[in-house]
Amino acid sequence: MRARMMVLMALAGVLAAGSIRAQDSQRPRAGSFNLGVGSFNMGHSKSSAGVGLEYRLDSRAWTPRQGGRFSLIPVLGMTASSKNALFGYAGLRSDLNVTRNWRLTPGFAVGIYARNGDINLGGPMEFRSSLDISRSLNRRGTRAGVTLYHISNARLYDRNPGVNALAFVQTY
Repeated sequence: MRARMMVLMALAGVLAAGSIRAQDSQRPRAGSFNLGVGSFNMGHSKSSAGVGLEYRLDSRAWTPRQGGRFSLIPVLGMTASSKNALFGYAGLRSDLNVTRNWRLTPGFAVGIYARNGDINLGGPMEFRSSLDISRSLNRRGTRAGVTLYHISNARLYDRNPGVNALAFVQTY
């Protein structure tokens, strides 16, 4: 019930953010915040709701070629579950514009996991791989979409169940 309420609140926020017809400004920005709400640990018998906040730093300095079609974006983030687990991470993402409004954003990060009563992932050091798909909502750079991510320890520890999560996200 609590997870459904969080998902409904996220959807309401996405719909209230602006018109779907608007186009994204392709200018580089100093940074953006990404807020996500959804299911943490989905597919396991003891799933929980999750919320995440990520800060994406300026990408202009990381552009390997002219035109800015591929850039590495440093990120810092925190994810929390409804069962009190915390995961803080740092990593890199890349924005891949599929069309003028649609964007795929793969990412990879390394971080520290504090179980606090949620699923035992084997140890504190964990890796996060993710894929976002989002759509532009307005010219200020606001985007809405979904993210799918996986957190695991890459077999650094004997126990490695991993966590899969799906969240609705909004970028400001």
